[in-house]
Formats: sequence, structure tokens, C-alpha cells
Amino acid sequence: MAETREKAALVHEGRYDDDIYWQRVARNLGWLGDTDEQARARQERLRDCTVGVAGCGGIGGSMVDRLARLGVLHMKIADPDTFEYSNINRQLGAGVGTVGKNKAVVVGATVHEMAPDVTIEVHPEGISPDTVDDFVADCDYILDEIEPYEFRSRYLLHRAFHRSTDCRLMMTGQVYGNRTFLWKWTRDSMPLEELLGIDEDAELTPEVTARLMSRLIPEWPTYPAEEMQRRWLVEEATCPIVPGTPPMSQGLLTERLMFAITGI
Repeated sequence: MAETREKAALVHEGRYDDDIYWQRVARNLGWLGDTDEQARARQERLRDCTVGVAGCGGIGGSMVDRLARLGVLHMKIADPDTFEYSNINRQLGAGVGTVGKNKAVVVGATVHEMAPDVTIEVHPEGISPDTVDDFVADCDYILDEIEPYEFRSRYLLHRAFHRSTDCRLMMTGQVYGNRTFLWKWTRDSMPLEELLGIDEDAELTPEVTARLMSRLIPEWPTYPAEEMQRRWLVEEATCPIVPGTPPMSQGLLTERLMFAITGI
């Protein structure tokens, strides 16, 4: 059952059963090591780490599910947005019955029901100046899946990551067309502000939006016509997407994060 805690976060407390846990992650073990002992030790690293997922949309929401299935038992998730009908084509938890409900709240409840041994701390306020340090605290790894146009929230998250002494790295997955782009952020990485080149106080004008998209989508496909892509991405500030592309990024993110956590 969810309980209220400081700063309005909701916590779904995990109920751990060692026998059930090892049964449900058994298929992982054949890929995690050269011996049973090595594989089990690496699975324990997955079990005992804490992963933060900022953004519970098309990639982030499903990553909460994939990490739980992978055997990660401690997660913190954040998203201030609510589901819309346009989310139904790709987002975990999106349906006619959840339109208008907070994404992080729905995803947290859905995943905890599937795997009740997972402790999930839900931040329905998302990433803000008042919540970001509380969110990053205790995270060993973070997935930055904040909506692409919300660059101010992403700046807050990345700065908190650099202030943290516990979080080892952040990763980001993003899709566009039939492409996925992955980033790994370390404390030696170029600051996000430098990468985007957008002032924190900038308005989301067409010029700013065009620059933002040129940084986050370094390669545009040749189909559909550039005019069509620009209308969606720049003029309407909406990223078009079909259901088949988020799973591509989710699979790669799961694999890369698994490698990072286990040391493979």
C-alpha cells in the first residue's frame, strides 16, 4: 500500500520474498556471467541498487517496468504530467480510463502490482527546484527521460547529478522516426547547458525550439518531407512517434544500464 512521505512523495513499499525473487529473475542468470556464482553476484548488484527514472512517458514509463522485471528492487520515479488520449499509442499505463491521471502515480502503481517486491518512490510533482535534490538523493543511477522540450527541468536534474556524491552516471534514450539516440552522462561529460546552448530563461520560440531539436536529434530522416517534420518539431513543439520505436530504445537502455550496474 502506498504511504505519504515528506515532500508529497508516495512510496510503494516492496515485500521481499527471496525464493520468489530468484525464481522470477532466473532467466537473467544465463546472460550475467560465466559461472552461476558470478551471475548471481551480478544479479545481486541489480537487486540492491537504486535507479531514478525522471519522466514516465513513452520510454521512461516502460523503463520502470523493464527495470522491475530485470530485478531492480529500488526505484524513484518522477513526472508532473497527466495522461492524454495521444499517449495511448505508446505509453505504459495510458488508456481511456487513465486520461487525466498523473503518469508517475499510474506507472508506480502498475509496476508495483506486477512486482510487489519492488519499492517505488513516486514524485508526482516531477523535477523542480523544490524536489530535485530529494529525488536524486540515494540514487546510484538515473535515467533522464524528461520530455524533450522541458529543458529547464533537465538542467535542474543534471545540476543535481553533478552535486551528488552517490549517483554514478545518468543515461538518456530518445527516439525519432526509426532512430534511437543514447547518451551516457558522467561528471566529466559536457554540461547539458553547453550541449544545448540555450539560456535557462529562454522562451520556447521557433528559433529556440529549432536549436533544441538540432541538438537532441542530431540526424533527421529524409522521410517524411522536411517541411512536415519541421511543422511538428518546431512550429507545434510536438515530437511525432509511432508505437514501434520506443521499445527499440528501451531495449538498448536496459542492456546498457545492466552492463553499467553489473560491471560487464
